[in-house]
Amino acid sequence: MKKIDLVIDLQFGSTGKGLIVGTLATYEGYDTVITAWAPNAGHTFIDARGRKFVHTHLANGIVAPYLRRVLLGPGSVINPAQLLAEIEQCKDIIEEKRIKIMIHPHAAVVTDEHLEEEAQSMTAIGSTKKGVGAAMISRIRRQPNKPAVAKDFFELMDLVCTTEQYTRAVHDSTHILIEGAQGVGLSMYHGFYPYTTSRDVSTFQILADCGIPATIFNQASCRVVGTARTYPIRVANRFDSDGRQVGFSGPGHLDQTEISFEQIGQPTELTTVTKLPRRIFTFSRQQILGAIDLSGASEVFLNFVNYVQDEQYLLSIVNAIEEAGARIKWLGLGPDILSVVLLSEGENYTARRKEIVSKWQRYQFRN
Repeated sequence: MKKIDLVIDLQFGSTGKGLIVGTLATYEGYDTVITAWAPNAGHTFIDARGRKFVHTHLANGIVAPYLRRVLLGPGSVINPAQLLAEIEQCKDIIEEKRIKIMIHPHAAVVTDEHLEEEAQSMTAIGSTKKGVGAAMISRIRRQPNKPAVAKDFFELMDLVCTTEQYTRAVHDSTHILIEGAQGVGLSMYHGFYPYTTSRDVSTFQILADCGIPATIFNQASCRVVGTARTYPIRVANRFDSDGRQVGFSGPGHLDQTEISFEQIGQPTELTTVTKLPRRIFTFSRQQILGAIDLSGASEVFLNFVNYVQDEQYLLSIVNAIEEAGARIKWLGLGPDILSVVLLSEGENYTARRKEIVSKWQRYQFRN
């Protein structure tokens, strides 16, 4: 039976999707990885040898040992220069495994015009200003004489396939890994509009953006892995040269509080793409219940457990995730694959809770 593993962020992004995807890819037998990303979000993975992958287009699942193909779905928004640079950085892996990279012909493309358009606006909502929304609008306009999608751009032609070739590649795949982008909390449909990204972020939308036919989804064995942080983040607010706030990246939930990295004894994080300081919040039970319900995630990668200083705080997170009907399967205790801890299935909630606390305490002692 065909298998599909889909990784989705349950919060506002930067939960470690790239880390768990790289970890899964290292140990599972994927032959195909599919994304539908855009250059407004970065995905990071550090392998066991310390090699760091920071991608906005090319799936971190490229490290899968038996990988045959990397697909960029019709929902992708591509910056050609960035994609080609990432391919060059992974040239050794691509050539060694003879990986075929295929771009759906209808993927949107970011141009200099789109970048210039967003540079003059979008500040009020804390946008990354990478031209993504403008590129998507260009595709929606469907102007026959104006290039808007991948098949129209010469520099991508060696990688662009037909819709039929793309669908055939999906059908020929046996074990597929899909990595979503951004987070459920940033969904235009389900987040704090207008402080959202420019599209929906949900399991079914990701499947559609990746071009998964309904016949495959209905027949395949599907696993949805949710990713979450112990302390969720949002991207930075925006300030002008005089230090006045001119942009707001959005609120948190009613049951969470915005704090500082200093309060939890951690250095301030910077966003992968814009390199601006992130905002950080306490964990929200309300958010996780809604996100797991929307996504259908049954397994969760709980990341940044190393930020937690209080056992009761950690247990409140475990309680909320289990209440939502999911189970924590991995803990993230650091930045690389060597710090991802796989938990046993656990016969009951008490046993699982003890194991999580034990792993966390061991990390605290080690550090």
